[in-house]
Amino acid sequence: MSHHPPLLPAIAAGVALGVAFTLSPLTLLVVVPCVAGLWRFAGTLPESERWWVVRLFGLALAIRIVAIGALFLVTAHDSQASGVLFGDEAYALARSWRIRNVVIGIPQLKYDYMIAFEGYGRSSYLWLISGLQVLVGPAPYGLRVLNAALFLGAVLLLFRMVRHAFGAFTAFCGSLILLFLPTLFIWSISLLKESFYFLLTVAVLAAVVELTTTATSWRVRAVCGAVITCALIALRDLREGALVLVVTGIAAGLAGAWILGRRARIAIATAAITVLAASAILVPSLRARVVGLVTQAATANAGHVFTVGHGYKLLDEEFYVSPGAKPHFEIGPAEALRYVVRAAASYLVVPLPWQMATRGELIYLPEQIVWYGLLLVAPLGVIVAARRNRTAASLLVAYLVPTAAAVAMTTGNVGTLIRHRTLIVPFVVWIGAMGLASVMQRVVRRQEVAR
Repeated sequence: MSHHPPLLPAIAAGVALGVAFTLSPLTLLVVVPCVAGLWRFAGTLPESERWWVVRLFGLALAIRIVAIGALFLVTAHDSQASGVLFGDEAYALARSWRIRNVVIGIPQLKYDYMIAFEGYGRSSYLWLISGLQVLVGPAPYGLRVLNAALFLGAVLLLFRMVRHAFGAFTAFCGSLILLFLPTLFIWSISLLKESFYFLLTVAVLAAVVELTTTATSWRVRAVCGAVITCALIALRDLREGALVLVVTGIAAGLAGAWILGRRARIAIATAAITVLAASAILVPSLRARVVGLVTQAATANAGHVFTVGHGYKLLDEEFYVSPGAKPHFEIGPAEALRYVVRAAASYLVVPLPWQMATRGELIYLPEQIVWYGLLLVAPLGVIVAARRNRTAASLLVAYLVPTAAAVAMTTGNVGTLIRHRTLIVPFVVWIGAMGLASVMQRVVRRQEVAR
């Protein structure tokens, strides 16, 4: 008697795939390679870790798809709306549709042509989503699935890098926080360019770490070089100044790793920084230039303070008496120093719990508490990471400093600060996870000794 495999499951699977492809071709085209890639990566791990990775990242993807489906169900579809989480999403989506219409020859108004190809907001992400929709048709929800997959891909790259450099426990801790932190969750299913930006910056970081620490063959080095080159090209017009920030962070990380390799280099670098700081204070021409740069940043901060929303001030009250789109004022060396100190502190702690003034900020409160916890364990994480893998630790820390400095010095709006600070949260999470892992391991050891 011959035994044939049951046809019913195969038929059901085929029907399900057909319905899914009909409803959202892009979703299916994204999910299938995403699952296959996750399965292949998990196959490279030890058996004790393999299923945990599949479950963790599989659950993260499934929850995001369910959230996107829920957004589809609760959105009114009697208009051109497609479920907007952030205001900028509607602009990016509508512009991508206008570009698609031009490519496939659908007639439009002159206004539509002007919006489609205007200089403002032009980026590699816009061309990516426009090109995909030329192939599969308008896909407002499929693009959300794509962004979720890009975000998960970036976290998976970081997981691989951190696991090799600092161990599996730290990699799992960091991934767990990143995948389910509420702000990053919403961020990952939005129609904004943040997930694409995150993936590109992580690709550069991971490739540089691979190239400088573990790459042993010319083939691997060539692949790393190609990844770095392609990612930097894509970053060039994705966000203003992104290329400079990424290159600066990489250069600072490599320099920091080299300096930390010898005590003599540390001493020389410390002396050089001291001399530069003293020169900036004592030499009149240098002091004037530094104060001028701080004044420009303070002007940008004041502009944010006077915009709609919840602003916060980094200068004394008398500097905020002339509201305007582009306020201008002069500050002295003492005020400049206070501004820098306040900017750094505010970047880390704003909004304080008692300063939260809107419903959105109150909803953000639990995540802000998590952020404070990460900051508390981050210094220990830096020390532990530097001892385990100096190069990876230096790159991870230096990678976030330029972005953090640029945002801290120029922002004066709480909502803008939270959104832009999210750019460095994924990297702070890994540093904090290193400190958290160290604390937990010490607690376990003490309990074992006590027994």
